[in-house]
Amino acid sequence: MLLFAGIAAALVGCTADTPPNDRDPTYGAVTDTSPPDSLELVEASIPPAIAGQGGWNFQQRAEADLAGDGEAEQIVLTAQVELSRGRPAWDDGQPWQVYIEEPDGSQTRVYARRLQLGTLTMRLTRGEPGRPPTIILLEHLPERLSVYEVSYHGPDRVSVVQRFERHLDPTGELASPRLP
Repeated sequence: MLLFAGIAAALVGCTADTPPNDRDPTYGAVTDTSPPDSLELVEASIPPAIAGQGGWNFQQRAEADLAGDGEAEQIVLTAQVELSRGRPAWDDGQPWQVYIEEPDGSQTRVYARRLQLGTLTMRLTRGEPGRPPTIILLEHLPERLSVYEVSYHGPDRVSVVQRFERHLDPTGELASPRLP
């Protein structure tokens, strides 16, 4: 019993009694454990799409100077889904795509995947001096949640880093993502 109390006291003594210092640059930081090479988020089995054509009826668009060249590019998220009374009639799985369109109309695909019972959300980061905005893709499936960051360096030149991934419990009320 005395040995147990001594071990417990030693363990308690090893823990920090002071609260974390929010001025510490590592406080609250998410460690990037992704490989240094860019990920590929385009499945070759999904042909290139143009939002609004060929059944690619769901679309969201944004505009930003992603390349830092002074010209804004269009960023397009689209899903192949039928419309019913003007609203998406989501199926049990949809192909999703994200592409960047230059002012001259040329396109660079950055994402093309079929998500079974899942959704894809797109957001843009704020640009900073010397650092253009990037695209954040949130892939939400019943069994996995992933966040990717896409940097655009010009036509057909992108880099993708996985910033976050967690495997989820695919059962129960909270399992399925909500579709837009």
